[in-house]
Amino acid sequence: MKINEVQEKLLKVLGEIGNDLFKAISEFLSKECFLLKHDINERSITHKLTEYIQKYFSDYNVDCEYNRMPNERDERNKIAEARKEFISKALKLYPSKTCSNDDKGTTVYPDIIIHKRGNNDSNLIVIEVKKEANADKKWEESSDFKKLEAFTKSDGLKYKYGIYLELNKNCPWIERIKFFQNGACMDEPL
Repeated sequence: MKINEVQEKLLKVLGEIGNDLFKAISEFLSKECFLLKHDINERSITHKLTEYIQKYFSDYNVDCEYNRMPNERDERNKIAEARKEFISKALKLYPSKTCSNDDKGTTVYPDIIIHKRGNNDSNLIVIEVKKEANADKKWEESSDFKKLEAFTKSDGLKYKYGIYLELNKNCPWIERIKFFQNGACMDEPL
């Protein structure tokens, strides 16, 4: 996929914040190709991408695999916040216990989030990143898509936008990008 196609799509779907996200992704791809070309772990890739995104979203927190939020179900939420009582900020899509040392992949944390820590009122963008070699070839059955649908639902964590970003190891190149909003895919993949 051509880089100008990505820019057009980000602007069309996300408006001005799409331009900032495009700048961050472009800068990452131009400076960090080593990570993709040498098949470095996706967590390392998302960590570096997060650093570039943070430069353009200074009013937000940009985190990798973030896993905490206030216990909003507590009637004493203000007291809970004051005491820093936080619960797991993760989806429970699979029928097993959520735990931070999960080595079987059943606990669901987002790769990258752009949000304001401490509540779910300012959850802006959730991003799932895949290297082309690791991408699920059955798009409609992808667990990343299910995660993005769940993260953007109005009754869930309420992220305004979800983005699936598949990176090609032959930098700088974006293989595919797909957008989610209100618990559904917004369009066909590019």
